[in-house]
Amino acid sequence: MAKYLVLLKIDPSKTRDVLNAFKRLPRNPNPGVNLYWTMNVFGTWDIGLWFDAKNHDQAMNFVHNKLYPIPGVHEAYTIPTAPIKEYAEGWK
Repeated sequence: MAKYLVLLKIDPSKTRDVLNAFKRLPRNPNPGVNLYWTMNVFGTWDIGLWFDAKNHDQAMNFVHNKLYPIPGVHEAYTIPTAPIKEYAEGWK
């Protein structure tokens, strides 16, 4: 499964609402997609979300069908990632 980091720009007045919406997402929000965690990001982006997906289409469907519809989410930048094996083994 490929790992993805999606960086999100959100409406600052909706930060709490967006974070609460993320908390309500199930661990497997779409077929073939597994969520790991969300994170605050400082700078150009506001929030990051790390997940894996069986394929690119499932990853993009998750971003477009589950994240973009959340009120306050304005923009998403999805990055395929490849964790370094010796560090990632402890994150299972």
